[in-house]
Amino acid sequence: MRKLLIIMLGVLLATQAGQAALPRLVIDDDDYVERVAQASASLKSDQKLVSSGVLRTEVQTKGFALRPVPLSQHKLEGPELCDRLRESTLAVGTYYKCPDCGEWHFNGSAGFVVGEGIVCTCCHVVLGEDEGVKESYLVAADATGHVYAVRSVLAADTASDTCFLKLQDCALRPLALRTEVRAGERVYCLSHPGGYYFMFTQGMVARLNQRPNEVYDEHGHTNGLLTRPILFLNVTAEFAPGSSGAPVVDEAGNVVGQVASIADAGEPPLGDTNAPASPSVPVRFCTATEEILRLADPALKASPGPPPEKAGPKSATHRPVGTSGRHRICPRRREDLSEDRQRGLHSKLVDPRAQYYRRRAIEPTTVI
Repeated sequence: MRKLLIIMLGVLLATQAGQAALPRLVIDDDDYVERVAQASASLKSDQKLVSSGVLRTEVQTKGFALRPVPLSQHKLEGPELCDRLRESTLAVGTYYKCPDCGEWHFNGSAGFVVGEGIVCTCCHVVLGEDEGVKESYLVAADATGHVYAVRSVLAADTASDTCFLKLQDCALRPLALRTEVRAGERVYCLSHPGGYYFMFTQGMVARLNQRPNEVYDEHGHTNGLLTRPILFLNVTAEFAPGSSGAPVVDEAGNVVGQVASIADAGEPPLGDTNAPASPSVPVRFCTATEEILRLADPALKASPGPPPEKAGPKSATHRPVGTSGRHRICPRRREDLSEDRQRGLHSKLVDPRAQYYRRRAIEPTTVI
């Protein structure tokens, strides 16, 4: 018996020592972005990148027969869950030639692996463009800074703002997609808010919400029409611009939603219905997994569901959260940035796509 206790104690101490020896991931955001940009430059030199313009033309409603991943039943502790998500979460964004300084930068959003070489993200991550940027490419980078070329759009549904992208030579571990999440369940998110890469947050599902999105064309313009009702999760896990496309998961690491947008909930100034709500409370919207799974239907055609409806009176302003605005700063902007950074305007100044996302602010009309 004494020998057995000694053996068990030895195993326990060895296990604890092994856990303590696990390396912590310490992220240097500027170094990470620089490494992604350098790796993207190498892929561009080898002619392995596909232009953003070509990929934008592929964003149209169609389905792809995705092979489902079995659901995980084992609940994980916070550090384990964070490590698990880092195995499957990517920084998905544009590698572009800056119109101000002439250098190449990387500007990241998020996405997560759902199949062999297949990443799920938001359509607006692919469609986002800046009129001043003449050359850009869509790439995806893992937590180590390894970059994968985005080769094509396999499936996309602009109504629910979600799509599948095909990555070249990507063998990352996929996440399972789980439906039927309920309000009150604890959820977690790994994303890149404001260009602070691989930030892990937790919260709960506050409610399930069904409402239409506004219809946008390939340039981010709306014609006042609404899509079919889309199923969303409102969650309290924090995210911000740069988080679009990130996975929202349960305690076992199963995806229950995808980061989509933020609404500023509050009362606008009297007599000005177009002004931002103030005081502002961020209400976070995630596209439910049920909508993502629609993409796995190979029979999905160009225009599913009923025709769009006309928009009615506008309510809270939604902001897509698809741009981080964090990259190597142009020398000509450093002086202005040092002063404005103190006022919290970093992402607005250094993000060439910020104007696009302000133009594309979603203002829903009906909550169903």
